[in-house]
Amino acid sequence: MDDEVKELKPLNKKHKRVLDEYLVCFVQWRAYKAVFPETSEEVCRTSSSRLFANDNFKAHLAARLNEAHMSADEAIKRLADMARGDVTEFITPMGAFDIEAMKAAGKGHLVKKIKQKTITKIGKTDKDEDTEVHDTEIEFYDAQAAIDKVLKVHGKYKELVDITSGGEKIKGYIGWSPENWNNAKE
Repeated sequence: MDDEVKELKPLNKKHKRVLDEYLVCFVQWRAYKAVFPETSEEVCRTSSSRLFANDNFKAHLAARLNEAHMSADEAIKRLADMARGDVTEFITPMGAFDIEAMKAAGKGHLVKKIKQKTITKIGKTDKDEDTEVHDTEIEFYDAQAAIDKVLKVHGKYKELVDITSGGEKIKGYIGWSPENWNNAKE
């Protein structure tokens, strides 16, 4: 093929649906069958094979997959963001965490999990007040784990695995006599 980018011909509605279904199940004939349910399984297999061999359809599929895939550079940038993730600027003077400001600053990807709990206490008598307590727990991605992964990617260190001792602690045997060797085996 030439290095120049060829303009894609638009897919018809049914072929677009086959492509959409394929990106859900990743089985060609099942995607085809979902769009053409009246077609037999055998015909779906041959027709989908023919459709997926079409250069224009393959180009549309490649374009959609490229949109969905994260490049290695993008993954490393995300890891670097997690490693550098300083969220102290989003802590209010009262000690609360301002999640809206964090989202507005484009740092929402640093949050791993948010757990919210509301406890409502209803007063037993008319004189007792009803109270509602909101508790929010925020967990961030581990910066140290992200740093480790970035360093591994850049080849700054490697994990060494001992394959000789079967995971057992290696004992030092330098300067031992044969009697010590026999005792150590026990």
